[in-house]
Amino acid sequence: MVNKAHGMSGWFYKKVSQYAGYLAIAALFGLTVFCANIEIKDVDLWLHLAVGKHIIQTLSIPRADFLSCTVANTPWIDHEWLFQTLVYSAYSHAGIEGLINLKVAVVVLTFVLLLFLGYSREQQLGPIIVLLLVLLVYQFRLTLRPDMFSLLFFVLYICLLGMNLDKRWSLWAAVLVQIIWTNMHGFFIFGPILVLTSLAAEWMKRRIVLPFEWNQIGRLSDEEYRRLRWMFLLVILSCLANPYFVQGAWYPVKVLFSIGGSKIFFAHIQELQKPFTWGTILDWQLYFQYKLLIVVSFSSFVLNRRKVDVNALLIWFVFLLFSLCALRNIVFFAFTAYFAFLANFQYLTIEEFLPARWNNAKFQAIWSTALKAVVIIWIINYGHQLMFRGYYDFDKFERKSEFGGLSQRNFAHKAADFLVYNHIRGNFFNDFNSGAYLVGRASPDIKVFIDGRTEVYGAKFYKNHRKIWEGDTALFEEAVNRYHLTGAFLNSVYVPAPEKFIRYLYDSEDWTLVYFDYDAAIFLRDIPENAPWNRYRIDLAQWQTQGAELLKIGTFKVDPYRYVNRAYALYNMGFPQKAESEANEALRIEPYNAKSHKLLGKIYNERGEYARGFEYLRKAKLTEPDDIKIRYQMALALYHLGEIQKAEEQCQRVLSRSPKAQDAQELMSLIRAAKQ
Repeated sequence: MVNKAHGMSGWFYKKVSQYAGYLAIAALFGLTVFCANIEIKDVDLWLHLAVGKHIIQTLSIPRADFLSCTVANTPWIDHEWLFQTLVYSAYSHAGIEGLINLKVAVVVLTFVLLLFLGYSREQQLGPIIVLLLVLLVYQFRLTLRPDMFSLLFFVLYICLLGMNLDKRWSLWAAVLVQIIWTNMHGFFIFGPILVLTSLAAEWMKRRIVLPFEWNQIGRLSDEEYRRLRWMFLLVILSCLANPYFVQGAWYPVKVLFSIGGSKIFFAHIQELQKPFTWGTILDWQLYFQYKLLIVVSFSSFVLNRRKVDVNALLIWFVFLLFSLCALRNIVFFAFTAYFAFLANFQYLTIEEFLPARWNNAKFQAIWSTALKAVVIIWIINYGHQLMFRGYYDFDKFERKSEFGGLSQRNFAHKAADFLVYNHIRGNFFNDFNSGAYLVGRASPDIKVFIDGRTEVYGAKFYKNHRKIWEGDTALFEEAVNRYHLTGAFLNSVYVPAPEKFIRYLYDSEDWTLVYFDYDAAIFLRDIPENAPWNRYRIDLAQWQTQGAELLKIGTFKVDPYRYVNRAYALYNMGFPQKAESEANEALRIEPYNAKSHKLLGKIYNERGEYARGFEYLRKAKLTEPDDIKIRYQMALALYHLGEIQKAEEQCQRVLSRSPKAQDAQELMSLIRAAKQ
């Protein structure tokens, strides 16, 4: 009777553990759906919508640029045409919600495939935890982009290579996936790379003496090996199934070879920057989940060192290197880390790591249930925190959640509305971030100067655009004449337009400011074609700050981004008093706003009111202690207030972070002279 009761008890706890696993999976997918519902905020999507509309209306795929005034008619391989057609179809039928639903469907399908790659009723906990880490990394890229489909196809390839290579249909399934992928995104090259890596691993298992049991782990049968070789040939040929034939298939290889001359893109475009450097590798606050996945997946190889699958190791290493090159690539490594963990996890048992007295089914079921409960509680708590992510919509006087709908903060909505509603036409200079959005909102009336298609414009053109943006007015005037520019659209949603350039436009007799608000400044060239819109001329000397309606805003913490953006733009165009008014209004809404304190401190420093400037800068530093521009202004104020030692300390902080900062170097020279 005792043995029977003990057996029933073990069976009961095992069932409880399994059902706890089901609940954890349900919680994980609930969080996945919620995260995928994040609002539409990616600027490049607008270009994809515009091109998708063009393809559907003309029933033709573009072969040359028709969106810009600078590279018009330049050959263009639109390798994302199928994605563009798909998203425009969703948008035209169901609007913004159609786009979000499409995104949710792709993400959920991807995670379903990931789950079943490693699902087992006996081993639920490990895959659930690692898959949760994958989701947390995926959050960095949960925007509707072609990359999202590449991740889905990436998982499909792993399913075919890892679980279905023994089936004849896997060959033709790979061909079908490759053809769709080739017309969806330039990362289709990963298909052949995955097959080639599998071939290389199998060749090593058969021809090279490897350590421990590596030669036998995951080894293919002769028939599977033969099918794999045919698969490689067929997926290479499948890459030719695109509107551009050889040129389309060669596109990703061409881009890869051009990376050496495109370093400027990696230096200035955030998604192309490295996730960490040697200086930040131990900063665990920076992309913590990504770094944790590196550690977890590497540890799985160490723990399973006797039965490593060479294929999993090679793929893991290739995509680790790939992820270290650019932020946009870290999700691909996250998926690879999950595959590597599964490949190793199947050979590991908890009994190997527990004391003998704990190696019984009842105890293992109890602690497994407890850990699953912790995971469920964590997921619920994290989802609850996400629910409060949002910002204040000053037009509706209500909070806008970051989940669902269209972002009210990532696009220059009102500025684009101004162009569209007034039927303004012409060739426009624009900042890099605005190009795709302008294409989506105002094409074909507005031809842009540059957009996100870096491969079309090239590194040299992008570099010249950067020079103009940073204030090279001679180069700008050359571009005005060469490309017959009639307008300029300077977005301030992300960062303020540089002082030198925007002030040049405002002070120039050849340009007229016709729109100004928190989201952008629009200038029109003083030419006959723009005469119909001269009535919108704005004189900022007459600008009046609109008082915030605090009673409507209420008692909630609100980011006064609109007032802050206008303050910086007014300051950069030479109106510090107007900027001061906007910044003070921002502080009425949020008394601890660092950007407002920073700007006011700078304004008072320039007036020679250093004591008052230091007061504001001190407040800014308390909120943003790592901002070197705040520290420089503090050093300047302290120097003029006679606090030489304190000024030197602040200046040294600046130079330690930015050794080439010319202003800080000059101030340090003055400080050293004063000390002598």
